Amino acid sequence: MVQIIIIAKDENSKSIDEVLKSFSNQDIYLISPNAKSSKNHSKRLKKINDNEIINFEELKAELKLERFGWYYQQFLKYESILKLDGDDFLILDGDTVINPTIAKKDTLCTTNKPTVENYYNLYRVLFSNHKLYNKSFVTNQMVYNKAHLKEMLNEIESKYQQKWINVIANLVKNDNKKMFSEYQTYAEYILNRFENIKIIPIKVFRRMDLITDSIQNALKKYDIIAYEDHHKTGLLRKLRAKLFYSIGLTIG
Repeated sequence: MVQIIIIAKDENSKSIDEVLKSFSNQDIYLISPNAKSSKNHSKRLKKINDNEIINFEELKAELKLERFGWYYQQFLKYESILKLDGDDFLILDGDTVINPTIAKKDTLCTTNKPTVENYYNLYRVLFSNHKLYNKSFVTNQMVYNKAHLKEMLNEIESKYQQKWINVIANLVKNDNKKMFSEYQTYAEYILNRFENIKIIPIKVFRRMDLITDSIQNALKKYDIIAYEDHHKTGLLRKLRAKLFYSIGLTIG
């Protein structure tokens, strides 16, 4: 069974409630700064404050990395998989709801859009002999296999003789042409290392916070929706979101 982990900087009770409904027979881990104070009191929601996985302030002081909070969330996903019991893990961003049918082992979801070139600039340094697939696998979620992830991180640590977090931090530090993506990096690695990895195209709508419709209706149009209410919400963005949603176009 795939274990489910929600990684959230700020709790979005709407998406957490929906994930609990979608995976009604499973316990779900919520990992966030204040998870243990979550408004959701479901007995199936296992709450872990993120400092129990990686101490935010200690790592920030050690790495001295720009955009540390953004990278911390990515490091936290990998470390959560490494520290929790289980073999396969569905990682979900805290603002995200998915159609549960796409959460399968040995399966990657893609928007079929090209990925960010800066992600590849880093990946080429980490794994210089690998093929690049020229598809974006950054879709707010991913099913990880712990053994595959360990192999990837061990390979990085063996090459650089440092903990993988420090390797990545040092490579992106002071180089705005290199960026790390926890999703894109893992996807590229397992496609290069393992056979029978299935790639499925999906539709993503990342501005559901601008739409007045039910989650159930949205998931009839899209495989993944997200409530990104921390992003800009000007009039033009609202009009664009409503137009795209009405005709089933993707945002994200």
